[in-house]
Amino acid sequence: MNIGELLDKKYKIVGNLGQGGTAQVLLAENTVLNNIWAIKVLPKSSQWISYQMEEVEILKKLSHPMLPRIADLFEDKDNFFIVMDYFSGSNLVDILQKEGKIPEKVLIKWTSELLEAFEYLHGRNPPVIYRDLKPSNLIVDDTGRLRLIDFGTARLHSEEKCEDTIYIGTQGYAAPEQYGNGRSDQRTDLFNLGMTLAHLASGIHPLKMGAGRIGTFLKSAGISKEFIKFILGLIEPDPSNRVQDAQAALKALNNVAKPKRLIFSRSYKKQAGPIFRGVIGITSYLPGNGATSLCLTLGRFLTRAGKKTALIELNNSGDFNRIGEILDNLGELKIRRGNSFEAGDMTFYPDMSDSGEISRRGVDIIILDLGQLNSEQKLRELNRADIKLIICPRVPWKYSLFIEYDEGIRSQTKNEWIYITSNSNSFDKQIFNKKIHHMVTYSLPRNPYYFTEEEQKNTERFFKEICLFAEVKHC
Repeated sequence: MNIGELLDKKYKIVGNLGQGGTAQVLLAENTVLNNIWAIKVLPKSSQWISYQMEEVEILKKLSHPMLPRIADLFEDKDNFFIVMDYFSGSNLVDILQKEGKIPEKVLIKWTSELLEAFEYLHGRNPPVIYRDLKPSNLIVDDTGRLRLIDFGTARLHSEEKCEDTIYIGTQGYAAPEQYGNGRSDQRTDLFNLGMTLAHLASGIHPLKMGAGRIGTFLKSAGISKEFIKFILGLIEPDPSNRVQDAQAALKALNNVAKPKRLIFSRSYKKQAGPIFRGVIGITSYLPGNGATSLCLTLGRFLTRAGKKTALIELNNSGDFNRIGEILDNLGELKIRRGNSFEAGDMTFYPDMSDSGEISRRGVDIIILDLGQLNSEQKLRELNRADIKLIICPRVPWKYSLFIEYDEGIRSQTKNEWIYITSNSNSFDKQIFNKKIHHMVTYSLPRNPYYFTEEEQKNTERFFKEICLFAEVKHC
């Protein structure tokens, strides 16, 4: 397949991301939507095709911000084509080669994120076992977020199976049970994680360390005895002696990471650029709580800071189209093209169903107007955002309803949600703070297009606070 070739009448090949023994991965542009995707090409003649299609079926059912989404699937007479999220960034092998061994604080942060992803995967019914964690399957994307790629070896766990049918894994990272003498389960992923951490912390491939000397190499690399103990607990040869699940591993990691997890810096996020670049999701449990107004306020603030900002309406309120009509009548609307218009140096996308339909080329920040959080699709969009904002009600008679709704929601990224309120009443904040952490107060300008000096300062303070809670660099 050649650069410039068109697949399925809409995917133009613009690059080659990699070629493995059983699959090729292409970089392609959707010429209809003008966005970029990774396309995995699976030959139908491959002896591994049944396992590769398992990957497709697994990913289709998953929704987690660390994992790639499958957007499309098509085929011709020779191949299956899997269209997936493309994460632009550097894999950890490249970072290791360029930067050297990874600092312990960064590793603890990444470990926490990976364990939360494993907790999600292993908590599925049936559990999903990844089975091939290693530095080359981890990417730090352009926004500084860690991403887990390549589910080619992932399998659904079966309690009935007493051993794996084939060996799948990578030497140096694979657990003993992956060599055909046992059954892989959630503890296998933890072993793979431990070996990956040993490599990243020491800068030495596990095969060169030897099983009995890993602790010595980690000590020589300056790793704390607490974190060494944690890693060694993951790589016990006998699964029954290992940390037994991701939840237990997270608890052990918290003991290593004391006193506060919020102090951990994202060193590689800081290197990505001088200001936050990524996705902000804004929603509320209750209708009419001002999500659109806050989107406009943040959008205008960020464009004034020189950031190319896009606002995507992922609800059926019709507000963006009404905003466009008003701005057009005032002569403020600059460009209207297809499904978008530009005004006030912002690009608006009214009435969209999926943020993946929007090209992110040349865009620094995307703000999602999710409106009321009343569907699984909106929850997935929120969870994929880098900053996740939940607007609390402004009136006290809705507080109990809000808290009841909050307690009923289950999400693997809920600890990353930031609850915000435009009510500065200290008594009202105390009511929420008994149930909810990460509460930030904001105020809306009278006109989001024209800030007074005081409104500019208030919005800047609010943006810095939410960036602090989300652990992203704001300036």
